[in-house]
Amino acid sequence: MISRSIKRGFTLIEILIVVVILGVLAALVVPSVVSALADAQSEAADARGSQILTMITRYNQFLPGGGTAISTADGAIAAADLTKLTTAGYCTAADIENQLEADGAANWTFATGKVIPTP
Repeated sequence: MISRSIKRGFTLIEILIVVVILGVLAALVVPSVVSALADAQSEAADARGSQILTMITRYNQFLPGGGTAISTADGAIAAADLTKLTTAGYCTAADIENQLEADGAANWTFATGKVIPTP
């Protein structure tokens, strides 16, 4: 009598089907994850700008004439001079730069005490 051993395992076709399914899933998931990451970075940049606006507003409430407002008439944010905030010790230039540069924010630049929005 010939003894046959039954070999169990996956065939090449089954493995290829699994690889194709994983590839399709990756193709569907990766773009949405990248888009969500970009949206989160944009919202984080807006939040940092809002925090700086809050710093200026609070400073102006306690020490009028301390800095220029950065809201324009149409609600857009324009360049702001924060030199008085930093020289009065309300915050440091490093604090502002850290807020603007966190997570690679590209919406703001900070030079010579001025916060400037960039397109």
